Amino acid sequence: MYEEKEAVLVVDDEESIREAVCRKLESEGYECAGAPDGKQALWEAFMREFSLVLLDIKMPGMSGLEVLSRLAEDQPDTAVVMITSLNDTQTAVEAMGMGAYDYVVKPFDLDALVARVKKALERRHMSQENRDYRLRLEQKVEQQVGQIHQYYREAIEALAREEVAMNTLEQQKKQAEEKTNAEALHLQFARMLAQMAEVHEPYARGHSERVKLLAHDIAIQMGCSNKLIREVQIAAIVHDIGKVSIPDHILFKPGTLTPAEHAEIKRHPTVAVDLIRQMDFFKSVLPIVESHHEWYDGKGYPSRLKGDAIPVGARILSVADAFDAMACARPYRPRLSNEEAIETLKKGAGKQWDPSVVEALTRIMARESRLLQSPQTEI
Repeated sequence: MYEEKEAVLVVDDEESIREAVCRKLESEGYECAGAPDGKQALWEAFMREFSLVLLDIKMPGMSGLEVLSRLAEDQPDTAVVMITSLNDTQTAVEAMGMGAYDYVVKPFDLDALVARVKKALERRHMSQENRDYRLRLEQKVEQQVGQIHQYYREAIEALAREEVAMNTLEQQKKQAEEKTNAEALHLQFARMLAQMAEVHEPYARGHSERVKLLAHDIAIQMGCSNKLIREVQIAAIVHDIGKVSIPDHILFKPGTLTPAEHAEIKRHPTVAVDLIRQMDFFKSVLPIVESHHEWYDGKGYPSRLKGDAIPVGARILSVADAFDAMACARPYRPRLSNEEAIETLKKGAGKQWDPSVVEALTRIMARESRLLQSPQTEI
């Protein structure tokens, strides 16, 4: 299959250098053009697209740094490699801070120069692929959000049509039943979203329901209001639905995540909130879902909230979520025993988790342990 040659622009006020570099690059399969100064370089870059520009720092008229600044603004997809003298490497380092990919020092070996060019182009291709991948991912999430909202609108419209038809005493009775059914519909919808995420992440199957039960017990142990207990349960069901947007190769990676992969993981609370934001039923639980990965010491995400600034429901959900995650096997580690999970939570109390929530869970687990160990009464 025919592949278009990549074009390189060589910018240097010394004609002999331009010609030598162009001959070498053309022998390596690149298209090559030259420019003796910054003004001509910008004109060449305006007239056609170059994959890479080799740019001398010191030239008559416009300096290499001035040209780099213009290229970064007008042709951000173009890779730039600076050419500098041995005694001016500090300026080359400054240029890299402005967006240059690399630099070479005169006098340079042509084979080494070609290697730098190839490396810079590979980095450019990777950057473009990552950008395109992120765009496709955002489009996919947007499409899924649209489908979910459409389903929600159709369900609510159906309920509204039935509600309008109720105008007798019997219909008023049905209206009360319908309110209960509407809540059941929303909860069924929430569980459907959770199951979508767990199908995407099969080793966590049943995670949201287990977290819901545990968060419920913690909230009761802490003396929370019935309203907050209910909100924590609903938030627990939907807290991980944003993981549908995380690619499988990141979600199931057994080794250490790269910074970019970790950033993808950290998006899931915000994605979850975006999926349910338009639904009034979930309005009160949005802060809990969005903040369940905030740390008590302020080092969590997405907003780096600290201490009491984190909603109580989110602090409860964070502990329940962490305990169940530790008590289940994951691709990157085996499961922990309940005792090991509790000890891990205690060590992180005051840092990642609210100490009062960890203490509440500790009391629950201690009580359950005593019940299991107590002798059974014979009948």
